[in-house]
Amino acid sequence: ALPAPSGALALGLGSLGAASAAALERGRNEARKMLRPLSDGLVKPLHMDQKLLVCNAYPSDYPITADKNGQDLLADAETKGSIAFQECRYVQSTLQKQDRLDFDITGIDVHGTFEVGDLPNSDAVLLLVLEKREDSPMLSFQSFAFPSASGRRDAQVAVINTFKGNATEPRLKMEDYIAPAAPGKEKRTVARRTEQLNFNRVYSVEEGEYSASILDDGHDSANVSPTKVLKLHKGTNNVVLRMQSGPDSTGESIVVFPKNSIHSAAARTAPLSAFLAALVAAVFTAAA
Repeated sequence: ALPAPSGALALGLGSLGAASAAALERGRNEARKMLRPLSDGLVKPLHMDQKLLVCNAYPSDYPITADKNGQDLLADAETKGSIAFQECRYVQSTLQKQDRLDFDITGIDVHGTFEVGDLPNSDAVLLLVLEKREDSPMLSFQSFAFPSASGRRDAQVAVINTFKGNATEPRLKMEDYIAPAAPGKEKRTVARRTEQLNFNRVYSVEEGEYSASILDDGHDSANVSPTKVLKLHKGTNNVVLRMQSGPDSTGESIVVFPKNSIHSAAARTAPLSAFLAALVAAVFTAAA
């Protein structure tokens, strides 16, 4: 047999080269699909759900305004640009370490700056309380963090003292609330569970209704500051503040947030319970 013509051999090699090129291109396309960006895949950046709650305990007729890194911090519908004395508001802004929060009291020359330090590595509500320094008109700050309340069986309660009184060890007295007997009904004798809570802590408290008053150095001062009746729901964050009752007053008061945590006079009796569960949270720090 005669050898194949060189032209036929060349044609055969050409056909083999085209098939190899097509296979190579298919392989490249598959590789591109496998190497798609991570944002389209299973691995995504971790996002923390952290909210900022600001409470104004600075006794003044003028509200507080605030900037974050030079931008208006309170420019949203809820805060309406400012926070009045004895008010707490959620702020629609996320925080990062080293963020600078500048606060001003409109109408008087009082300013203060809070620089954000280390933040929790988890979902949390960040609580920032503004108050007046003792023996000075300057602003001072207290900061705390509520762990995520989602799915919790108890309520979380921050108990904060901003009142500059003479007591050396004031405490918040909490006890089961017993509704007064209706007119014409016999008054029942019911035991109450009572706890004395240290201030400037965050506690986990069983759902229920409680009376709250101030103890000054072991003496009940309920006749000086009115008693608040709290209605706490599981999975909620609550703030109880001891503060000056007014800009021109020397008395004290108890302020509760949110306001729907305050019991109405017609509410029913709470069940007796061992309500204080545990100390649960810490502070988010301001840089020195």
